[in-house]
Amino acid sequence: MNVTEKIKSLINSQKFLAILLALVLSTLLIGFAPSSIALGIFIFFSIRYAIIHKQKLKIDLVLLLPVVIYILFILTLFWTVDLYASLNGLRRTIALILVPFAFSLLPAFSLKNYDLTLKYFTRVNILLGLFFVIVSLIRYSDTKEISVFMYHDFVNILRLNAIYVSSIFTMSIFYLLSKDKRSTIDKLAILFLTYLILMLSSKMILFIMLLGYLIYAFSIWSKKKYRLGTFLIGVSVILLIGLTFSGVLNRFLVEKNTNIKEVLSKEKFGKIYPWTGSSIRILQLRILNEQIDEESIFWKGFGLYASQENIKNRQIKLDIYKGFHDINYHNQYAQIFSEIGIFALILLIHMLFLNIKNAVKSKNFLFLMFSLSIPLIFITESFLWRQRGMFLFIILYCLLNRTTFTADKKEFLT
Repeated sequence: MNVTEKIKSLINSQKFLAILLALVLSTLLIGFAPSSIALGIFIFFSIRYAIIHKQKLKIDLVLLLPVVIYILFILTLFWTVDLYASLNGLRRTIALILVPFAFSLLPAFSLKNYDLTLKYFTRVNILLGLFFVIVSLIRYSDTKEISVFMYHDFVNILRLNAIYVSSIFTMSIFYLLSKDKRSTIDKLAILFLTYLILMLSSKMILFIMLLGYLIYAFSIWSKKKYRLGTFLIGVSVILLIGLTFSGVLNRFLVEKNTNIKEVLSKEKFGKIYPWTGSSIRILQLRILNEQIDEESIFWKGFGLYASQENIKNRQIKLDIYKGFHDINYHNQYAQIFSEIGIFALILLIHMLFLNIKNAVKSKNFLFLMFSLSIPLIFITESFLWRQRGMFLFIILYCLLNRTTFTADKKEFLT
C-alpha cells in the first residue's frame, strides 16, 4: 500500500473521526473559531463516512433528546421577547443538534478509538497547563504577586474562565484514572492536573475532583489493589492539605458571609453589598421565582437567550451593583426553565438521568464521573450557554453513550 492509499484508508476510517473529535476538544481553550472550524470538519467527514460506508441513520433516544431540546429552542422564535438574541442563541447552540446527528450516522465507537480521542485531548491539556504555569512564572518574576497563579488570573493569558478550564482538565484526570494500566508519566500527569485545578480554585470542580478521587480510591481498596489505592488516597490528602494551606481556602470561607434569608427578602441592596458566589446565585433564583409569578414563562419561557433584559431590569429595581446586570442565572436548570419553559427542563433532566443510567451500565470510570459531574456543574453554571461548555458536554455525552465498552474484567465497576 503506497502513501496515497494509506492516507485514503485513514480518512475513510473511524480512527480519523476519533482524531477529529480530539481536535475539537483540544481547541476548546484556544479559541472559539478553531473549535468551531474543527467541529465543522468533523461533521463533514462524518457525513462522508456514512455515505461511503452506506451507514443508515440510527434513531437512539440518548441522541434524540438533545435534538428535541434544540427543536424547542427553534419554536421559541414564535414568542421570544428578543428575536435577535434568540437567533444568536440558535447559532451558538447549534452543536446540540449537529453532534448527535453526526453520531447517529456513525457506528458505535470502538474502545480503541474512544481511547485515541481522550489520549490526544489529555496530552494537549497537559501542554496547555505547562504553558499557563510558564506564563505565570514570568508574570510573577515581574509583579511578585502570588495571585498570578490563582483563579482567573492563572489562565488570563488566553482570556479564559477558570471554571470552564477546570471542567476540561478534570475530564482528563478522570480519563487517566479510568485506564487499566497507568505509566509513571500518567501518574505524574494526574498530579500535575490536580495542581492546576487547585490553582484554578473553582469550588464546585474541586469538590467534584475530590469526590472522584475518593470514589475511585475506595473502589480500588475494595478490590485489594493497595498500591494504587494508597496512591489515590495520597493524592486526595495532598489536595486537602493544599486546600488548607493555600488561598483556595479563603474562597470557601468567604461563603460563610452569605445571608440567605436577607438575599431572599431584602428590597434594596445598594452598590456595596457584600456579595459572595453563593449569594449572587441565590439572588438569581429569587429573580426567577418572581419571573414565574409575574411573567408568563412557566410553559414557554422568554425565548432562547432572551431573559437577560428582564433580569437586568429586576436587578436595577433591587439596586444591585451594575457590574452584575449582564450575568445570567449561573444555573443551567434555571436558565433553560426561564427561557424555554418547563418541558425543556424536564427533557434536560431526563437526558442527565439517562446519561447516569448508561454510565453505570458501561462500568467505565470516566463515563460515571462525567455523568455525575455535569448535573453538579449545572447547579452553579449556565454551562450550555457558553460554547466551551456546550461543546465539551455534547461531544462527551455523544461519544461516551456511543462507545462500545467491552466486558473487560478490569473496568472500574466490575
